[in-house]
Amino acid sequence: MKKDQSGKAGDQLNPDKFIHTLSTDVEATENWFCREHVKIIDFACGSIFSIVLGVMAAWICRRICRSLIKRHHGVLKWKVLNALTLPVILLAVLISCFFFSLPMLKTLPVFWYDLDLRLFYAALVFAAAWGILRLVAVLDQKIRNLAERNDNSLDNLTVSMIGNTLKIAIVLTAVLFVGQNIFNLNITALLASAGIIGLAIALAAKDTVSNFFGTIVIIADCPFRIGDRIQSGSVNGIVTHIGMRSSKILTEDESVYTVPNSILTNSALCNIDHRGRLKHVMEIGLTYDTSADQMEKALRILHDILDDFHGPDAPGRMPHIYFSGYGAYSLNIRVIVWLKTSSFPEEEKLLNELNLEILKRFNAAGLNFAYPTQTLYLAGQQPSSGK
Repeated sequence: MKKDQSGKAGDQLNPDKFIHTLSTDVEATENWFCREHVKIIDFACGSIFSIVLGVMAAWICRRICRSLIKRHHGVLKWKVLNALTLPVILLAVLISCFFFSLPMLKTLPVFWYDLDLRLFYAALVFAAAWGILRLVAVLDQKIRNLAERNDNSLDNLTVSMIGNTLKIAIVLTAVLFVGQNIFNLNITALLASAGIIGLAIALAAKDTVSNFFGTIVIIADCPFRIGDRIQSGSVNGIVTHIGMRSSKILTEDESVYTVPNSILTNSALCNIDHRGRLKHVMEIGLTYDTSADQMEKALRILHDILDDFHGPDAPGRMPHIYFSGYGAYSLNIRVIVWLKTSSFPEEEKLLNELNLEILKRFNAAGLNFAYPTQTLYLAGQQPSSGK
């Protein structure tokens, strides 16, 4: 009898036979219940005892682990122990219930014995997969905490992507293992069907797939991170969120732009934080009655202000100041200055301080700023020699 059971246990489970057994063996099953009721009661009592004992052990172990985690300020080994406690107890309960069920299972028909054995093995595999998932979750949280520090190159999005990929891989591995090795399903055909379905979905949602691969490029190449100030096309602002499909950028006027990741990776992008400074160009116009000496004095004043401009300016990057040309109504001075900041408020603060200092020094030196003017001459009127 045992030899036949073990020999047929490896046969592929036949769904048609399963349905036929359900419909034709009702009377035989009732007779089996009447004949083996003692073993059934023993199995039920043993299983209840195992479950109650497992629940109590889980409650006690979790309280102990939480106390140790709190006492030792979240030491990793206690978090790992806490994560593995429930799966290990579940495995112990399953094995115990199976042990109590053996006397009853040996009296079952071969089909039912085979089915129960397969279900038990599948439960063991899924319990082990659950334990691995909980372990991955602990490690994922630990790496996330490291990513939040400023002294490393980790990124929350990268950690999240890796963690989610591992979890999906573990679940798929467990399902495929159970299907192929326990229930003897044709996994190759299922994978081929899944590939065709996946191709159809990819063609129907090519923009979504493009954005997903754009996210992968952002993770791998790391052109920007959350908190960086970037410029892409007409959008200039601070990255506040990087998602699987799009990223959110906060601009100076408090507008939030949602930009697809495929656009960010396929277009020219400037990371201002990587550059380390902001370039600011100023055009200062003086009136046409400004003399050459006064122009030289204006240039010296600007150098005095900008060559040693205090605050978070870019050290070692000297400003460019020169008399750029003759405008329609002004003598123009072009000023290029670099500010070491990517913050909108800090940029405005520095420019306010800079402009105010220029105004004070120019007024004290008697230099006049130009503004748009027009001089009209009537027919037959000669221009005056004065102003």
